[in-house]
Amino acid sequence: MSTTTRKCFHKVTHVIFDNDGTLMDTENMYTDVVQEVLTPYGHTYTYELKMRCMGKLAPVAAELMINEFNLPLTVPEYMAKFEAEVARRISNVALMPGVRELLLHLFEFRVPMAIATSSFRKTFSLKARPHCELMPAFHHIVCGDDPELKAGKPAPDIFLLAASRFKPTPRPECCLVFEDSPAGLQAGLAAGMQVIMIPDPRVPAEATKDATLVLRSMAEFQPELFGLPEFDNISKFTFG
Repeated sequence: MSTTTRKCFHKVTHVIFDNDGTLMDTENMYTDVVQEVLTPYGHTYTYELKMRCMGKLAPVAAELMINEFNLPLTVPEYMAKFEAEVARRISNVALMPGVRELLLHLFEFRVPMAIATSSFRKTFSLKARPHCELMPAFHHIVCGDDPELKAGKPAPDIFLLAASRFKPTPRPECCLVFEDSPAGLQAGLAAGMQVIMIPDPRVPAEATKDATLVLRSMAEFQPELFGLPEFDNISKFTFG
């Protein structure tokens, strides 16, 4: 059952997706990776701390961890350890429930879509490799190390940049954002966009209250609520 914080929704023409925890089931992997980095120093990666890192650019999250535990590492050293563990574990990242079906549906009806992820391009490419057949569905992908990106989430920059690269460029209010993190929610709202949040069940309700719509899974999404083509029969359309 979904919950809403608005009585009505506005028609949109474009959709922008976060990636980690929204399109791809990577958040548990990231928890394991960070714990692997922390274990030699005798520290534990709690969910409370994870929430403070979710959605942030990698160097920002690295600095947060170093300061939190007074780790004897520089940001580049921490990131090197982190990225080595990610590369070792990333080959079998699954999609979140309902993602493939929604992407097929929106692509079939030519709804312009983009990804706006805090992950750096190299890391995103590794995660996307098992799902390369889906990537043509996206008009473009904005990553956390994009040279035009000035600030990461919760600043609105990444979503505004993603919107600006559609041609023609839609107004922010015509874009619908899918997110799983509180920082991403804040970023989407600050960009002037409607935000559907699909949070981890452990995220406090207080952190989701400003979302346009809160869902347990992307499989619950009803496109027609936002003026997008509704699901009818299962699409026979495939990528590739």
